[in-house]
Amino acid sequence: MTTQTHAILNTALLSRQYKPFLHSYACVGAVLPDLPIFLFFAIETFILNTPQREIWDSRYFMEAWQAFFDIFNAVPLILILLGIAYYLLQSERLTVLAWSMLIHCAFDFLTHHDDGHHHFFPISDFIFESPISYWDRDHHAEIVGPIERLVMLAASIYLFPRLKFRLARWSLVILNVLFLGSYVLRYLLR
Repeated sequence: MTTQTHAILNTALLSRQYKPFLHSYACVGAVLPDLPIFLFFAIETFILNTPQREIWDSRYFMEAWQAFFDIFNAVPLILILLGIAYYLLQSERLTVLAWSMLIHCAFDFLTHHDDGHHHFFPISDFIFESPISYWDRDHHAEIVGPIERLVMLAASIYLFPRLKFRLARWSLVILNVLFLGSYVLRYLLR
């Protein structure tokens, strides 16, 4: 799933109507597993001037980069964070953040074919190759992509009245317009 879908869906799933302050922790937890990929992209593109095709065809799969990505997608490490947040710190905020990271990993586990993560790092090097992908047409992206957009839209509709701040509501609307608009535009330009 795309990062914006993770952010909206996880915030909706972990939303508490009378605790809107938790929304930001759910959103941050949804984005954290993808943060290393954004850093990777920025370094490869703007600092190293690596061509886009090389970034995604070879550099992305380099062992050092994969290890960096895996740390933020490692379910055992996130479970340790969840245990510390819930039992030791008794922090509702950090507990929501950790749950959101776990939800992100679960959806990535199900929607990545040949670009998945070592979700069981450091216990195992196993990478699950899902039969479906949210972006790869060779693995049903033409079906998964529209479903992802519908899920994002449904989560947004559910979440919108729960958001207390105008900025949060506008951000939600803008994300949907941009994401759904880019999909429609890409479809029309084929």
